[in-house]
Amino acid sequence: MAEKILVMRISLASLTLGWLVACATLILLCAPIEAQNYVLGDPTEDVSTNTSALEGQLSQNAALPRSSLGEMPGIPLPANGSHSYFSHDDLPASFPSSTVESNWLESVQVGYDGGFLIAAEKSLDLETADSPFLLRINGWGQLRQITFSSEGATADRNQFQLARARLILSGSAFTKDFDYYIQLDGRSSSGDNLRLLDYFLTYDIGHHKWGLKKGTLAFKTGKYKMPFHLARYLSARELEFCDRSMASTFFDVNRSLAWGLYGRTDRSRIPLSWETAIFNGLVTGGAETGSSGNLDNNFAYSARAYCYPIGDWGTEPLADFEGHCHLATRIGAGFANSTIDSSGSTEFGAIRVVDSGQTLASILPADANQYTVNLYSVDASMKYLGWSASFEYYFRQVGDIQGAAVPDLFDHGHWLQFGKFMVPEKFQLLARWSRVEGNSGTLGGANQQSEEISGGFVWYVRDQHAKFSVDATHLDGAPISSSALDIFPGDAGWQLRTQIQFAF
Repeated sequence: MAEKILVMRISLASLTLGWLVACATLILLCAPIEAQNYVLGDPTEDVSTNTSALEGQLSQNAALPRSSLGEMPGIPLPANGSHSYFSHDDLPASFPSSTVESNWLESVQVGYDGGFLIAAEKSLDLETADSPFLLRINGWGQLRQITFSSEGATADRNQFQLARARLILSGSAFTKDFDYYIQLDGRSSSGDNLRLLDYFLTYDIGHHKWGLKKGTLAFKTGKYKMPFHLARYLSARELEFCDRSMASTFFDVNRSLAWGLYGRTDRSRIPLSWETAIFNGLVTGGAETGSSGNLDNNFAYSARAYCYPIGDWGTEPLADFEGHCHLATRIGAGFANSTIDSSGSTEFGAIRVVDSGQTLASILPADANQYTVNLYSVDASMKYLGWSASFEYYFRQVGDIQGAAVPDLFDHGHWLQFGKFMVPEKFQLLARWSRVEGNSGTLGGANQQSEEISGGFVWYVRDQHAKFSVDATHLDGAPISSSALDIFPGDAGWQLRTQIQFAF
């Protein structure tokens, strides 16, 4: 299947967690200073006491004979003849002293209370911008109730779903220019499985090697979203509706294993951000690779560029939380290309047609064994006085069909979306129109079309960290198969989604 996903069993997650715990234990065992000398967040203990204890321990280590210290397992003693692995010079410049007040220590508690806990009274500014080693843990989820009343051949649906359940580990290592991002996903449809949704590394080679401004030129590799269109570029956590549109899913490239470059140029009056990638193929994010996989030998290519011509866009990608007093705009464009042959069943069966939603491979003549796909997108967005609007148009050409006399196929479509805060930063009304049209379903014959019309509202309890969304959608025949959108081939009727989102 084109949407076959690489899953990770809970046992693998447990093994990974066990490995991390083992490493942490080894580090604690190797540390020359005993952990019990530190109690973070104890308001009865002055910070200088901990500092003095540390300095005293270092002095004791330095006074011991070299032979009595021995070596840590697998770690030789310093070659310079030092009696200790650590010295006073190893203390970070920011290490608290008796004359420095460490307020953050008084706000954090670490210990065991029915489970191991790390607790803080409030959000803290830990000033980690210059820390080369960093681990940040985030998570978010969407619990959804979906009702579909069919007006066609497909069945009615009514169920609760865990639409998304994400755990994210991100940060940097060795240098602030080397970042990592790991995202795990568990969904109600996956049973007891976890899947490795994203796993990628970035290296800001421009800043680290040539002293360029951060973000000017960087390398990216791993499994991640391919640069192509706006709707996929955005996180589902930041969408206004419960999920993406029918049209953006139909023309999607999604995730894959890739090598890529990205950056930003400030040489023009309007800074331009860009990204490009070479990857396994269209919609191949979770596909099995190697000799056991079902991928062909052709790479795919994509690129996206965008800029903000007018105003200060702000931090939110869609909704106008800032209530712009002056117009702010964003424009972008993307391109993707791939030659797909029948040796890779995962890719060959990924492309769907208008308006039945069947796969192209299933309606091509049996002798057809290869085709080339070119995809294009353009988008424009604005914010003003609590209003937000986004428009994206897509074009898809399927041509050079080998083994059968089939003409080039052409599909196009769009989504147009509006939002308006009726209560600033809290209550937002929404409307969206999505449409796909083309001749792929008739193999070059008459055009067919599918439409989606939606309306809804969002109550932001705590911005994107906690919100309640409701949307209603009418479909007149869906050309996609998406468990995320709860829309399947041929769906015609009314769909109602109610969703609670939480994030930390």
